[in-house]
Amino acid sequence: TVLDPAEQLVAGFDPALVADLHRQLDALGVEVRLGTALAEEPPAEPGLAKTFTVGTVDGSGAPAGEVTADIWFRCYGVRSDTGYLSAELLPARTEQGRLRVTERLTVEGHDRVYALGDITDLAEAKMAGHAMRHAQVVAANILSQVRGEEPAAAYHPSPVPAVLLPLGPAGGVGQVPGPDGPSLLSPEEVARYKGTNLLVDKFVELFGTA
Repeated sequence: TVLDPAEQLVAGFDPALVADLHRQLDALGVEVRLGTALAEEPPAEPGLAKTFTVGTVDGSGAPAGEVTADIWFRCYGVRSDTGYLSAELLPARTEQGRLRVTERLTVEGHDRVYALGDITDLAEAKMAGHAMRHAQVVAANILSQVRGEEPAAAYHPSPVPAVLLPLGPAGGVGQVPGPDGPSLLSPEEVARYKGTNLLVDKFVELFGTA
């Protein structure tokens, strides 16, 4: 059972992707209840197996029945934990705790301090794929500075959102930027790129760990 206070799954993506996601979830027997939230925090610790029943509410706060589950995961309340930053970097921090960066991914106001990943105040979803591309830009610019060259690598968020969302090892939905807008991936392509091993092979190769 998936509860989400939002009225749509994966908002902002191609409607055909959303429709296919619903189709695959239905085929797997997953109940999706949109516009629905828990009335209170479950009487069990998140991430630990313990059967419980808890009430739900709709968007207006009215009771919307109960849900029984064996385990729950806290998937809300995202924030950027940047309290460790030094005083020199605080002027670049936004109210959300993220750092304003230049297109070279240097922290605003600093030529030799870089930021990447979720901590950046970039207009894009906080995804591992984006962080990996940030890292390529940061590494290239640091190497340029080490060589005494002017850093030239730049990062620009894609206007087309991308996602690889596996549903088990053989299904899922995906969207990548194409020449004419969003390009949708088949469940087989999503499985081949990510679902079969969740990119483990890619990171084994990246870090050289057999």
